[in-house]
Amino acid sequence: MKCLRWLCLIFVMSVSAFSFAGDIQVACEPALRVYLDGKLVGTSGSKDDGLFLANVPEGPHVIRVEKDGFIPQSFQVELLKVPIEVKTKEFSPEPIRYDRKTSSAKVEVSAGSLLVTSAPQNCVVEIDGKLETKNTPLLRIEGLAAGEHPISFSKPGYDRISGVVSIQPGAAVTVRGDLMAGKLETVNEGEGSLRLTSTPEHCTVRFLGKTTEKTHAKLNLSHIPAGEHRIVVLWKGLEVSSNVVITNGHRTIVDVSFMKGEKPFVVSYEPE
Repeated sequence: MKCLRWLCLIFVMSVSAFSFAGDIQVACEPALRVYLDGKLVGTSGSKDDGLFLANVPEGPHVIRVEKDGFIPQSFQVELLKVPIEVKTKEFSPEPIRYDRKTSSAKVEVSAGSLLVTSAPQNCVVEIDGKLETKNTPLLRIEGLAAGEHPISFSKPGYDRISGVVSIQPGAAVTVRGDLMAGKLETVNEGEGSLRLTSTPEHCTVRFLGKTTEKTHAKLNLSHIPAGEHRIVVLWKGLEVSSNVVITNGHRTIVDVSFMKGEKPFVVSYEPE
């Protein structure tokens, strides 16, 4: 009798330890990508009526289901002591993308500016064959096209010094004509930021020598030197790339799409 009581106790303990806690049934159509807390956990199939996730830790989680060409669906769930089901609704197509009207911004980034200092202060500055009388500590020259520009400094009693300054789109360049030392010095100045969105949302981004895994709706990068930079975006073996311009005090917005029939890159600008 005593042995029977022990057997009953062991059986009760075993039953109480057995539980369906930690199971999530993602009910959806086949061939959809399913993410758990930002990590891809599988592709749905008809055999499992979607995708069955077993042994998920208790607590809050985010389930995200993606279908190419459609707006992803996300679900916030709280996994407790019983299994739960997440069921997708009908997917809505991605909105048609239109180029943002940024004509003024494009005009702005097509040119750069030059900040001129000198020693001594008063002198004559010639850039692209045009003479500028410099009689202030700082001479600002706006609207210079991207590229190289010949520049020279002259003043009676000093040897003329000449050189070339390189202007990046949207960047401010400081040049110092030191007639006393007989040399030219240039410094690129200014910085902006970049915001990248993509379809699909998850992709790999290479920019400024760094590789970043984009797992959220937007990738934001700040404190980027003004000028033109190369960006490469990869998704499932596909690669698109382009040069983007970072302008001083502005955010460059890059929309990347791997969807058939859509432009791979759409670029616009806004103040930071």
